[in-house]
Amino acid sequence: MTPDRARKLVLEKPTGQADGLSTGFSKGPVGAISATVHFWEEYAFLDDRKARQQLEAIVSPDAGGYVDEQVSEVRTLRENAGLPPSGGTPAGITFSTTVNAVRATSLTGTEGKVVQVWMNYDRYATQADGSPDDEPLKDETTDLLLKWQNGAWRITNEPEYLEKRSFPRAYFPDSNVSWADGWQQVRHAG
Repeated sequence: MTPDRARKLVLEKPTGQADGLSTGFSKGPVGAISATVHFWEEYAFLDDRKARQQLEAIVSPDAGGYVDEQVSEVRTLRENAGLPPSGGTPAGITFSTTVNAVRATSLTGTEGKVVQVWMNYDRYATQADGSPDDEPLKDETTDLLLKWQNGAWRITNEPEYLEKRSFPRAYFPDSNVSWADGWQQVRHAG
């Protein structure tokens, strides 16, 4: 079996929107994966103020310093792109992030209260004139740790969970090794 041949994991539809993010995902593993994918596809990775608003809405109060670290990364990315450290996305450019596949693991045994979700994703830019991205980010991989807290999935960086992280094999859609490692392709609910 391979991720490409297996049935895709259907993500939950969000039940609401707040602070630039989809909200209202269930407590189970599909809810955790859905919250992660929606966050990553909606994240304002190049707008430091919008990113802070989103992060403050989804990051656990137990994740000390995480919001500031991520906003600092946004500002560094902006500077590396030749932009001022603070500000919005450059006028006329839009970005779209598509998560292709996920690998989720419970870090708290069968209770699934804290979940690590690895994502394989692509990110494209579209110029003001509608021209496509010459150098899209393809086959990027990142992970987030989410904790069920106060009725929602929250991003955390607590040391006791960070030390339990696992690292996946590379994701390839047509690889039985990727399938055996737990990678699943995702699709948004219609």
